[in-house]
Amino acid sequence: MVQDKIDNFLNYLLNERRYSKHTVVAYQRDLKQFWLFIKSSGEVDLDQISYQDLRLYLAYLNELSLNPKTIARKLSSLRSFFNYSLRRHWIDQDPMELITFKAKETYLPSFFYENEIESLIDVAKTSHLDYSKRNLAILELMYATGIRVSECCQIRLDQLDFSLQIIRVFGKGNKERIVPFGDPAMQALKDYIETERKNLLSKGSMQDQKNSDILFLSKKGKAITPDQIRHILQKIVEESQLNLKINPHKLRHSYATHLLNRGADLRSVQELLGHENLSSTQIYTHITGDKMRSEYLKAHPRARRKKQEEE
Repeated sequence: MVQDKIDNFLNYLLNERRYSKHTVVAYQRDLKQFWLFIKSSGEVDLDQISYQDLRLYLAYLNELSLNPKTIARKLSSLRSFFNYSLRRHWIDQDPMELITFKAKETYLPSFFYENEIESLIDVAKTSHLDYSKRNLAILELMYATGIRVSECCQIRLDQLDFSLQIIRVFGKGNKERIVPFGDPAMQALKDYIETERKNLLSKGSMQDQKNSDILFLSKKGKAITPDQIRHILQKIVEESQLNLKINPHKLRHSYATHLLNRGADLRSVQELLGHENLSSTQIYTHITGDKMRSEYLKAHPRARRKKQEEE
């Protein structure tokens, strides 16, 4: 059955490629939508799906007036699935091979300015929220390293090296990378580990206490979840009373943007972020380019004169 093959593929992503549960759920949703569309015309087997079927599905997605980025993601899910099916010899030819789609929208990631980050950290340092040392350590580490929220939740104590101030991060596809962090993050981590972490660990079951070397724990002594980190960050923003929107990925965007603004090499930032392709990192050059133009217009005498003439 086709559903068995889809389940096999999802298990492969989760257990062998080590994709996050959130990512696997997105793949599952995309494949379910596609398969419901195919079945609407009658029962077919996987090797009977043709290029024409994929063209009809693409037309159907366009009719739904979906965001081009959403359509591109759905097609990417299908491309991965059919590529896997080809390797498993479930199909003889990949029906996605000739399907092309270009998302027209240019996505510029949102980020914090440096003074906004400093304000948030200052609030977290004097926070009245429960487990404020843990919350500060999360904020400091995510901004100091640019790690994804899923990576943050999976960090174990033996991945930290305080003598070298580096962390071993296991990203998408379980690929390992080494990321340095500075003194503020190190101090926040040490404060949390030596105080609140011991208290949080004691709140877990005996099994949790025996096996857990996870760095960040929830108030129940279990490994913290991405949703819980999102909630913590939102609470810090609310406590700050700043008119800001926050999510974990915005900290990652801020990390990359600030590095490039201060002269970091694009290839180095690619490695630090764990991007497989440089094109994924190049999106940040649009942001830093805008900033450089703004600084130029403010600082250069000829540019300033031209701007005044336009006004």
